[in-house]
Amino acid sequence: MKKAGMAAAIMSTAVVCHAQSSVTLYGALDDGITYTNNQGGHYNVQASNGALGSTKWGFLINEDLGGGYCTVARLESGVDINTGKMNNGGRLFGRQAYVGLGSPFGTVLMGRQYDLVLDSLIGLSASGRFNGILATHAADVDNVWGNYSLSNSIKYISPTYAGFKLSGLFSLGGVAGDFSNGKKESISLSYSNNALSASAVFSRINSPATSIYDATANPVAGGTFVNPITNPTYSGYTSARTLQVAGAGINYRLGAALLGFTYTNTRFEDVVRTSSTPFSGTATFNNYEALATYNVTPAVLLGASYDYTKAESAKYLQLNVGTQFSLSKRTLLYATTSWERATGIDSTGKSAVAALSFLTPSSTNSQVAVRAGIRHTF
Repeated sequence: MKKAGMAAAIMSTAVVCHAQSSVTLYGALDDGITYTNNQGGHYNVQASNGALGSTKWGFLINEDLGGGYCTVARLESGVDINTGKMNNGGRLFGRQAYVGLGSPFGTVLMGRQYDLVLDSLIGLSASGRFNGILATHAADVDNVWGNYSLSNSIKYISPTYAGFKLSGLFSLGGVAGDFSNGKKESISLSYSNNALSASAVFSRINSPATSIYDATANPVAGGTFVNPITNPTYSGYTSARTLQVAGAGINYRLGAALLGFTYTNTRFEDVVRTSSTPFSGTATFNNYEALATYNVTPAVLLGASYDYTKAESAKYLQLNVGTQFSLSKRTLLYATTSWERATGIDSTGKSAVAALSFLTPSSTNSQVAVRAGIRHTF
């Protein structure tokens, strides 16, 4: 299933213990072509790996223990289909790698896992519903698309009661003598029935530079800091001591149409000024997204969305339009386009430029990208 489908499944159910043990090989292959009107002052045409959802493969393991109990485990690797290289910082199983127990009382998982922000909101957003990576909220600063996973984490997923599901996550920092360094905490509550899906989530991460952005060392005020983030939308804030994300979303289906709204608040707290991050203090992003999709036929989906992001000293407006055509249950063709306009001063203290997620920023305050591709799941 495509990424939106996977996210919806995470939202609606905990792990199901099967009556028979199994090992499932699964994955997705996604590739296409992207045209961008301005990347660093020039137009560009490039191959686009994972535009609608990441190219990946993995193993899902379920061992029946009897009485409604089971052992569950997953190993999932991200791949750049155009080069064959591993994504996620070169980790073999950088997307997910966990083991745990499922029971009638819920599921407990331990290892490297998705953030609850992704679990809760990706299936309610335009990026998950129809437009993929181009439709992420400004530079995916809130991690709704899942730019990073959480290592050393323990996640609990409750059974679904009357449509409600509660999830919690805690991650150990793993730094001797400093329990709070790299600590991560999240909690979410989701609801789903035939027409309505909704979710709310809160996440707090200490030392984000090293714990999620893969910096080689924690930033020190006034010191040299090798910044792992290049997108100017938030690269000046990555020396924060704490990253906090709170968000909520809702989708409502009316026959072949679906309407949705998502809000997130992202706070980079106690940012320290370093050689590559000129800001100090607390920087806040508020994002508002409205979306609509329509199934013209069971095989043809149309979608559109509008994003407004108010950053600390900049504003980002974005329009997204996309379509999907299913050739079969496993293969679909897609086309997406996004336009972003930036105003104000960005996180680096310069005039804000448009910088659609995972593309080289524009040299101006406007950027347009168009993608077309194919996606196959197995």
